[in-house]
Amino acid sequence: MSYEVYGPYLPVIMLITFIGLFVWVLLPGNKKRFDEASQLPFADEEQHKKSKDSDQNGTHNRRDNK
Repeated sequence: MSYEVYGPYLPVIMLITFIGLFVWVLLPGNKKRFDEASQLPFADEEQHKKSKDSDQNGTHNRRDNK
């Protein structure tokens, strides 16, 4: 089996896949999961701020004096 056999069906398969993904993304039940996932890049910043605050209260690395 080669491209000559499956070739004409590939655009149809890709269109069905695209429509399926589009519908899946727009379903109201998935909104909460996607909202949580959209905030994941910012979760590291919050953890970094917390660790930075704890470092200021704790030991120093002697670079603050320069």
